[in-house]
Amino acid sequence: MKFTSSLVLVGCLCASLPVAAMAQAKPAASAPAAPSGPSKIGIINIQEAIVTTQEGQKLEAALRTRFAPRQAEISSAQKEIQALQKQLADGGNTMSADAKSQLTQEIATKQRDFQQTAQNAQTDYQSAETDLMNAVGTKMMAVLQTYAKQHGYTAIVDVSLPWPQSPVLYYNPGTVITKDIVRLYDAAHPVTPAPAAKPGN
Repeated sequence: MKFTSSLVLVGCLCASLPVAAMAQAKPAASAPAAPSGPSKIGIINIQEAIVTTQEGQKLEAALRTRFAPRQAEISSAQKEIQALQKQLADGGNTMSADAKSQLTQEIATKQRDFQQTAQNAQTDYQSAETDLMNAVGTKMMAVLQTYAKQHGYTAIVDVSLPWPQSPVLYYNPGTVITKDIVRLYDAAHPVTPAPAAKPGN
């Protein structure tokens, strides 16, 4: 199933806007402008960061395993419908009117059930996926904020979504900090490896 998520996080950290001083009638009476350095903006793809962490990969694998039986059920139902459609196409001209009508109705019913089952599974998967993103994302924000303060960033902008969903039109690839955040997250939240299987099991 496609891993989708609408999670968009834009963190503006320690943002400050210089205030322009009003010009005075006499230059000598003007207050000196407060010194301010250039803004430092960082770019992160928060969705990519979350699913790239060791914990994110482990949770995503568990999610796929959890929904595998439902995916298999959907695939089986789809093949059954395709087989019935082929039966109707191949033998429709030789069937009685009643048999053709019954088969057509059976296909329509199975298609309706299939669409409902697939929709329910997709909704449940997206809900579980959102829980996964939030579980990792909440902890990642703490890592991101610490990183931003230590490196003097004015703001960190998320570019998980492409334009026009995202307001970001351009950014220098050199400002992307996604890999740095993943590395720091993995160090702060290491994943315990699964125990090795015993021989013969």
